[in-house]
Amino acid sequence: MSPEVVLPASLLGTFLVSVLMGLIVGRPLSRMATSSQRREPPQRRNQLTVSRLGGVGVFAALLVGLLGSAAASMLIDAGPPRIPELTLSLVFASSILFVIGLVDDLRGVTPAVKLAAQGAASLMVYYGGFRIEALSLVPGHELSLGVASLPVTILWLVGVSNAFNLIDGLDGLAAGVGIIALAATAASALILSNTAGAMYSVALTGALLGFLRYNFPPARIFLGDSGSLVVGFLLAVLAVRGGSTMGGVVYVLVPIFSLGYPLLDTGVAILRRWLRGIPLSRADSSHMHHRLRDLGLTPQRSVAVICAGSAVLSALGLSAAFAKPLLTVAATLAGVTLLLSVLGYGIGKLGYYEFREAGASVASAARKGRLVIQDKINAHDVASSIHSASSIEALKSILSDASETFRFAHMQLQRYSQPQSIPDHIIPEFASQQLWKLDYPVPVTSAADSEGWFLTVWGRSRVTARPAGAERVAQILAPAIGAWISKRSLLSGSQCHESQPSTNGSA
Repeated sequence: MSPEVVLPASLLGTFLVSVLMGLIVGRPLSRMATSSQRREPPQRRNQLTVSRLGGVGVFAALLVGLLGSAAASMLIDAGPPRIPELTLSLVFASSILFVIGLVDDLRGVTPAVKLAAQGAASLMVYYGGFRIEALSLVPGHELSLGVASLPVTILWLVGVSNAFNLIDGLDGLAAGVGIIALAATAASALILSNTAGAMYSVALTGALLGFLRYNFPPARIFLGDSGSLVVGFLLAVLAVRGGSTMGGVVYVLVPIFSLGYPLLDTGVAILRRWLRGIPLSRADSSHMHHRLRDLGLTPQRSVAVICAGSAVLSALGLSAAFAKPLLTVAATLAGVTLLLSVLGYGIGKLGYYEFREAGASVASAARKGRLVIQDKINAHDVASSIHSASSIEALKSILSDASETFRFAHMQLQRYSQPQSIPDHIIPEFASQQLWKLDYPVPVTSAADSEGWFLTVWGRSRVTARPAGAERVAQILAPAIGAWISKRSLLSGSQCHESQPSTNGSA
C-alpha cells in the first residue's frame, strides 16, 4: 500500500483509537469524586465535588495513541520509527509527571517537588533526542544555539508545562487550547514531512477530545495536575517537533503562536506577582480567564473567546512560517499586533492596574531622570558650601537661598526642642494648603550637642506633587549639616547656639 494511502489512514486510525480510549476511560472516572475535604486551589471554578482524575483517562488514551502512532510510523516508513528513543523517553518522562501530578491531586505536593519532576522529565527527553539546537524565523535563516541548547530546551519544557497548568481554570479551557495548538502542530509537521510529529500530535488530540466530552461546561471531571502537567509537557515537545525540519531547525513562530495564550497569560501572571512582591508559586484568581468572567462573560463564552484567539494565532503562526516572504512578514506583524492588542486590552480592560502603575513609574523615571541627576549634583554643591559656613546663621542662609535651585518653597534647619516655625514668605501658601512638608533628621555625632536637629523642606504641590525629590536632596544635605554641627560642637565644647528666627506662625 502506498504511503499516500497509508499516512491518512494511520492518522485517522490513531486519532479514533485515542478518542475512543478517552471516552471509555473517562466515563467511570467522571463518576468518581475525590474527597470534598481535599483542598481546592483558588483557580477552581466551582465548589461542586468533581473528580480531578481526568488526567488518568488522558494518560491512558495517550499511551495507546503513542503505541499506535509508533506502529503506524513503522508501517509508513517500511522500517523502524525515525525516533524510537524519543518515543520511549516521552513515555517515561510523561509517566514521571503523571505520577507526581496524581499524588498532587490526591494528597498535594510542594512546588519544589513538581519543579524537580519537570526538570528530570526534561533531561530525560533531552538525552532521548529532543533538543532545540537551531532556530529560524523564516526559511533560509538559522540561528545555532550551540551550548545554549540544553538550558533553552529545559526552560522551554518546564515553562510551557507550567503555563498550561496555570490556564486550567475554566471548564474546557485547557483542553480546547491544547486541541487548537495540536492541530497547528500536526499541520506544521505534515508540511515538513515529519510523520512522527504528526502522529504524536494526532494521538494527543484524540485523547483530549475524548476527555473534553466530560470536561465541557458544566464539567463532570477535571483535568487535574496529573493531566495538565503531562499535556503541557507533551505540547512543549510536539509544538517544537511539529515545527522542526528533519535537520532539527525549529521555525519558532509555530510553537510560539500556537501556544500564544498560555505563554501570554503566564507571562502576565509572573509580572503581576513580581510587581506585587508575592511568590510566583502562589495561586490567585487574576488570570485572563478569571478577568473575562469578572466582566460578565459566561464560562462558555470566556472559553470561546480565548479559543478563538488561540485559533487565529495558530493560523498566523503557520502562515508566517510557511507562506511566501511577503505574506510571512504580514502574518508575523498581524500575530505580534494581535498579541500586543490582547496585552493592551488586558491591562486596560481586565483590571491589571499593576502594569499601569509600573508603566507610569517607568515613564516618570524617563521623564524626570535628568532632573534627578541635576538635583543630586546641586545637592553636592550645596553640601560643599555648608562645610565652609562660618556660623549657624550662614548655614541657614545657604539652605534658604538654595531652595529655589531644587524648586522648593523653602528649606530650614530646626531643633527638636523648639516649636516648628513657618517662614513669613510661605505663610499664605501654607494657609491655602498648597504646600507639603518633609522633616528629615540630621545625624549629629557629637555628644556636646544632644538636643537634635532636623531639616525641614517645604514644597509646592503644583510644582512637585510628591516629596521624593526632597528626600533625595535631604539624604545628601543632612549628613553635611550634621558633620558641620558636630565639628562646631567639638571645637566650642558646647552646643551650637543660634538666634531665634522671626516668625509669624508655627507648624
